[in-house]
Amino acid sequence: MQIVRELKKVRKRQIIIDLPDNFYAKKVEIIVIPYKKGNIVDDKNHWKKDFLSISKWELTEEDIKIPSWKIEEF
Repeated sequence: MQIVRELKKVRKRQIIIDLPDNFYAKKVEIIVIPYKKGNIVDDKNHWKKDFLSISKWELTEEDIKIPSWKIEEF
């Protein structure tokens, strides 16, 4: 199976895909997924702020909640 993955800019609501010369398929499936560059999180140091915010003995259960760790409600 040959796979082509490219990030392309949409221009005038169109995308042009150039297939390699050795691409042999006669029929393809195209899936278009919007690409959004997300915010970069500094995983090496981001945890320290959360850790230090709860690293105390005199905290209540309410104080222990870490703001950046969202808990989904069911």
